[in-house]
Amino acid sequence: MENVKKYIKQEIKFLEEQKIKKRYSIPPEIKDALENQLEMYPLIRFIKSLKAINSIPPSYRIFILNGQFFDIIYEDYSLKVKIENKEYYLGDMDERNYAKKHLNRLLTKPIIKTGEEEIEGGDTAPAPPTPTPEPEA
Repeated sequence: MENVKKYIKQEIKFLEEQKIKKRYSIPPEIKDALENQLEMYPLIRFIKSLKAINSIPPSYRIFILNGQFFDIIYEDYSLKVKIENKEYYLGDMDERNYAKKHLNRLLTKPIIKTGEEEIEGGDTAPAPPTPTPEPEA
């Protein structure tokens, strides 16, 4: 029964992602940069979502599965990747390799749990206090 619930949740998530992809397709140059230049194929394995940012120059914010994010920025002659406070041009082979290494560090950062998730997990929730009996007078 538990496997059926898990399967249904996965299917719902997959169908929602497909609906979003149909409604807002990823620009081909961004998809190429993620899959081929940064070697993040298949995208669903690494990326939770992406969002266009109203900025000059135009850019996209890529949200990865562990809650971290990075930006891909359109430049005149190349795409630029901004990971944390570092910027890398994908047109330059050396910088692209540094971007992949930095991206790997970002991908392998641990997922930070919020207080509610920790309590639901059961293993990190503190034990409830035991009531102390009041002394009789």
